Amino acid sequence: MQYNFYFDICAICILSTIAITSLSRRIVPAYRQKAYGMVLFAVLAAAIFERVETYLQMFPFDTSWYSVVEKVAGSGYFIFHLASAMCYFIYIMAVLDIYVSFREPKSFSVVLLGFTVGVILVIINWFKPILFHYDSAGLYHRDDFILLYYVLAVYYLGGSICLMLKYTNLMRVKTRAIIFTYVVFVIIGIALQFIFPTLLIENFFNAISSALVYITLQNPSEMVDENLNILNRKAFIEGLDLKIKRGRPHFTIFVTIDNIRALSSEIGYMQSQNVLKKVAKYLKHAGIRENRLQTYAYRYGEFIFAVTVHTKDEQAVKALMNNIALRLGEPWNISGMAIKVESHLFMMCFPRNYVNSAELMSKVEAITEDITSNQSMIINTDTFGFSEVKRSRDFDILARDNLDSKKAVIKYQPILSKIYKINYSADVICFFTDENGNEVDVRKNIPDVRVTQALLDTDEYVYRRAARALSFWNAGDKHGKYRAVVGLSQGEISKNDFIRRIKKILKEEKAEASWISLKLTETTLTTMNSIAERNLKLMGELNSYIIVDKFGSGYGDLHRILSLPVQQVNIDRSVLLSARESEQMKMVAQGIVDLFHDVSIFVGAMEIETKEDKEIAEELSCDFLMGDYMCAPMKDSSYVKHIDAYFEEG
Repeated sequence: MQYNFYFDICAICILSTIAITSLSRRIVPAYRQKAYGMVLFAVLAAAIFERVETYLQMFPFDTSWYSVVEKVAGSGYFIFHLASAMCYFIYIMAVLDIYVSFREPKSFSVVLLGFTVGVILVIINWFKPILFHYDSAGLYHRDDFILLYYVLAVYYLGGSICLMLKYTNLMRVKTRAIIFTYVVFVIIGIALQFIFPTLLIENFFNAISSALVYITLQNPSEMVDENLNILNRKAFIEGLDLKIKRGRPHFTIFVTIDNIRALSSEIGYMQSQNVLKKVAKYLKHAGIRENRLQTYAYRYGEFIFAVTVHTKDEQAVKALMNNIALRLGEPWNISGMAIKVESHLFMMCFPRNYVNSAELMSKVEAITEDITSNQSMIINTDTFGFSEVKRSRDFDILARDNLDSKKAVIKYQPILSKIYKINYSADVICFFTDENGNEVDVRKNIPDVRVTQALLDTDEYVYRRAARALSFWNAGDKHGKYRAVVGLSQGEISKNDFIRRIKKILKEEKAEASWISLKLTETTLTTMNSIAERNLKLMGELNSYIIVDKFGSGYGDLHRILSLPVQQVNIDRSVLLSARESEQMKMVAQGIVDLFHDVSIFVGAMEIETKEDKEIAEELSCDFLMGDYMCAPMKDSSYVKHIDAYFEEG
């Protein structure tokens, strides 16, 4: 029997060329590329099996193995031909980022059931010809159930069209056109070969369609981080947008490697990158290895990885996250060195934690911005203070706007002493004006650890304005009576040139360092680095002392307080409230006051807002009282008049 096999040869050549070209490209560990690889393999295998089968029909052998090999080739053609239709159906689902898990009954029935039926029919055909058979001369003949095989193939092609029509708004025009062209070409090929059995053109049309699909695949370099050989942020965002538009719940685990910069300085840049490569390689296969879950890993940021988990079981995702955390806690073997990484993990769930990609990126940035200060390795995003971070960012924008437009207002709040009831010291407070004209108190928006440029600029602005006012009030007297207290952030005192900048401000404003005390929160003092500690000691040599603020509200370190030039400690209002409510806590508060008095450190009570706050502070023998109840903040001219009037009028 003579077949027109030239189209088969063309198909094999086209598919082989695509395969060779694909091997020359970087391997992309993406769902879509894997699905296309399945399509390419199935079409190529079907073409090869058909070519072998037709060759055996054209040139029969008088041997015992001839009929068996011919039937194997024919069965292989049927199986892989149907597999190509199924794989293309899976490819369409991959384009839409619809994950197929054959362990789920729904996915099995929709995707794999038809192919399973086809395989069973081929197996039955070996014992009782129902699809096809070969006569004594080795020629191919169709049987009654052959149409069922075509029905199964049309099911997958029809399913592809249905998916395209259902999610047409999620596909590019070019992708939709290629999908439609593929289906049309395959149907034409099936019809022609069904009508003309000797015209082997079906695989040729499949090959042409596969080539068109290959053209639509993105350049792998656009989707892969070449350094770590892992999918990049662009690939993650594209998949995320598809999932969100489809509205299906999904989970993503984010992993941060916090100490890579430190490792880079210790073991070198290349070795630190090898650490990241090991982590990336582990995360790519973590789902299957740890919990038998299908996952895809992405490099979301410089030191941030995202792992998408294809399951609806939230508990399974949490179990995977715990297992990843355990592995990250173990050392990594790099060139014979046991390297320990510091990391954090958190899970984001759509739509519970975000409703669009912009919100997700904003929340991930909020969590990772100061993630190293979080004591827990696994962060619960359901209880994370996103509103507080947003408020802090809004304040940062407000600060920058006020500083640039010079709308910031400096006010002075008198500090009342136990002996004189009032003295010449004031707490310097900066107020910003919001878009509605309301004044915003800076004191409630200064973080203990997080640093922004606007916050640093605010610190210097307040210090300069305080130095300028004191220079005028003290009229050049180095021992002038007016004093000020200026609060600074950890970022400001941690600058290498902090002392130089302070001296420059004092020189330009003709002020003395001894006129201004620096106020730092308890947490700032405890968590600051060695540079900040050195700067504070140098300020002490200039007779500028430290006031520890909000003592009792953060992480305390008595050793550090005693090692620095601390002149005064302000007890947090929460301590005063506890002392009012409990006799036992009152004894604790009294012990704190007595402890600092014994080492010659003054004690102040801050945020005195009621008469009861004032009474308990006096009962505890606090040396200084400050708060709106004692005296509201006022502008510089009003402050001087207020102080002078008090001492002149008695």
